[in-house]
Order: sequence, then C-alpha cells, then structure tokens
Amino acid sequence: MVHKLPRYSARRVRRDRKMLYEIEGRCYPGVTTVLSATKPQAAREALQRWRQRVGVEAAQKISGTASSAGTRLHKQIAAYLNDETVEISADLAGYWESLQPVLAQVEEVLLVEGAVWHEAGFVGFPDALVVVNGELHLCDWKTALRPKQPQWLEDYFLQIAAYRQAAIQVYADFGLEVQKGLIAIALADQPAQLFEVSLSEMEDHWREFEQRLREFERRRGRG
Repeated sequence: MVHKLPRYSARRVRRDRKMLYEIEGRCYPGVTTVLSATKPQAAREALQRWRQRVGVEAAQKISGTASSAGTRLHKQIAAYLNDETVEISADLAGYWESLQPVLAQVEEVLLVEGAVWHEAGFVGFPDALVVVNGELHLCDWKTALRPKQPQWLEDYFLQIAAYRQAAIQVYADFGLEVQKGLIAIALADQPAQLFEVSLSEMEDHWREFEQRLREFERRRGRG
C-alpha cells in the first residue's frame, strides 16, 4: 500500500472559550463541531427520548463504551492501512472481523487520517482516502452496538460531503477526484453496515452542509 498524498496535521487550540483547529496560521471549527451545534430539533428530541427511555446513567455508559471502542478501532485500522502492526484486543475482535471484507478490498491508500480544510471556514479529518474497485473512496469508519437506520445517518452523509470538498481544495494541485463516499459501521456480532455515497449524492449533501455552516456562523456571531 502506497501513500500518494502529503499528510497535514492541525493543532487543537482554544479561542474565546471555543475549541478550534489551527492549520497554516488560521483557526477553524471542526466539521463535527458544526454539525453538532446545528443539529435539527427533531434529532435532538429523538436523542433525548432515547436517554430518558434507557436512563441517564445507562445512556452515558453506552455512549462511553461505544466511543472508547470506536477510538481504539480507528487506531488499529490506521495501523493496518499504514502497514504497521495491528493489535486487536478481545473486546474489539468482533468489530475488526466486521470490517475485514471492506479492508480486504482496499487496492491503494492515498491518505490516512490527515487534516483537510476549506476556505468556507472548517477543518475535517477523513479517516481514509483509498482506492476500492478502481475508484477513489473517501471513507469514514464508525462503530455501533446495533445496526443503524439510514434516516439516522444524515449528519454522517454531510460529514463525508464536507470532507470531500475540503480534500479536493487542499489537494487541487494533485488533481484529486473523489468518486465515492463510504460510511462503514462496524458491528460486534455481524458484518459491517456499508453506505456508499455517490458523487451526485455528495454534491447534494454538500449544499446541505453549507446551509448548516451558515447557521453555525450566525449562531457564533450572536455569541
């Protein structure tokens, strides 16, 4: 596996009580920060209903367990794509097995967990830019305790679209063309859920993200 793109890093900084990322002398909010701050009311209410249904402590435990597994799994996927040693703990074995059919299809690696940023005013960290079946995919790895319904994943699709636009801008001199997005949700006891996002879908989601970014800027301006 060969990396063909330079990898950039961004430094976490705090400005006016806000967490931002500094890169090349400018500070930007992260894509996930923008999406979290502008989450539609219906989505917020659905999350609140779930917390009430399972209980606050149980919800925190579930979220914490999933977050920990996700962070550690990302590290091992990155090691795999970097041709480094992979060490899978017992509690991650199911998630790792879930993703194996996806990782086995990777033909070439162009970038792993590098920072990308956009003049519109945000930074993102796509998990990988890889070639699968001859097409360049921008991949986002997720973990979940249970399968997710597509209607729950709107922000994931917006995230992919924003990362694509930023990557295209950062790597313009390389003529980067991302043909597809791929959201792979690892599950502990079954094959990963795969959501492939076409070029036209990513363009539509990008326009939606731009609206959310404008809303984020309006809210931040009022702050």
